[in-house]
Amino acid sequence: MDDFLRVKLLLNACKAPLSAWESLKAQGIEAFLAGPDEALLKSLGIRPSSRARLMELCAERDWPERELDRTDKFEARFVTADDPDYPSRLKDLPQPPIGLYVKGRLDAESPSLAIVGTRRCSVYGRTVAETVGRAAARAGCQVVSGGAKGIDAAGHRGCLAEGGVTAAVLGTAVDRVYPAEHHSLFREIAERGALVSEYPMGTGGEAWRFPDRNRLIAGLCGRAVVVESPEDGGSMITARLALNLGREIWCVPGRITESSAKGSNALIRDGANALIDIDDFIEKISSRYGQMFLDFGEGSSLAPPLTAEPPAALSANEKAVLELLRRKGGRTLDDLMAESGLGFAEAQSCLAALCAADLVYSSGPGRYSAGL
Repeated sequence: MDDFLRVKLLLNACKAPLSAWESLKAQGIEAFLAGPDEALLKSLGIRPSSRARLMELCAERDWPERELDRTDKFEARFVTADDPDYPSRLKDLPQPPIGLYVKGRLDAESPSLAIVGTRRCSVYGRTVAETVGRAAARAGCQVVSGGAKGIDAAGHRGCLAEGGVTAAVLGTAVDRVYPAEHHSLFREIAERGALVSEYPMGTGGEAWRFPDRNRLIAGLCGRAVVVESPEDGGSMITARLALNLGREIWCVPGRITESSAKGSNALIRDGANALIDIDDFIEKISSRYGQMFLDFGEGSSLAPPLTAEPPAALSANEKAVLELLRRKGGRTLDDLMAESGLGFAEAQSCLAALCAADLVYSSGPGRYSAGL
């Protein structure tokens, strides 16, 4: 095992932020390998509880080798932020994980739709989630959810029933089945898509881990559908995080007398899109102006992935703006100026050139997205 991978496994195991790894990489990992002290770990921005855990793991000496061996035996992989297979969308998060454990194949760049909601869902909610999952699969969209009971499981199952690809982002390690009754579901997800976790092998299902993993669901998706959620539900965390990342939020209206729908109804009140017709929803997100797919006719393949190389004739600034729009979409001129560091005239010039080249289009009042 090379030293860089050893350090990344250790840092990831104690939930050190990606910025800690970037800082350590910049100054050199030699001091860390010689035996990290409190001063070094504090300088990397690692929390006290994480520092204590990291010191324990470092004291074991061969923990990284044993961890990688456990991962290999489970036929999983540890994908780091420096790996080309690491999902670029996750880098939109304020602090992405240093690495991910993946069992199966994570389609990191294809269009993806999160389907989230309460574990204690109604029959109606379960039916809608499964139907949305089926429709998304038929449209060629990967479904991302959390592998939990209720809405999550229904979205995964709907996608799988249509031969689609789905990813379950877990609040446990990828080698743990939680809840236990999802053993066959997780096996099928791993065969047709991926089980994904940031937690080391063997990590159990402590309650605090599940809200924490919701940021990964928000990061991995291009859009999110909230089917049913109470006001304090975990899917509300996912929706808020997704909104902060510039993702589009759709919500299924629920009965105003049902507490299980108060959160999702509140999101509609606050401006989320109301999903009132599944066929219409799929048509909207599949059109050019929905940014997900282009219609090439019956039996055609999907449009090229958003990661296709831009034309060589584009300037460095134009390529930077295009990449921002491909990763986020729905950005205003002010957003692009803040995120790219460009001035008003430069950003406006880049948008004009990209629109003229049919690489970017207006996706709403004052907003721009990348075409395919």
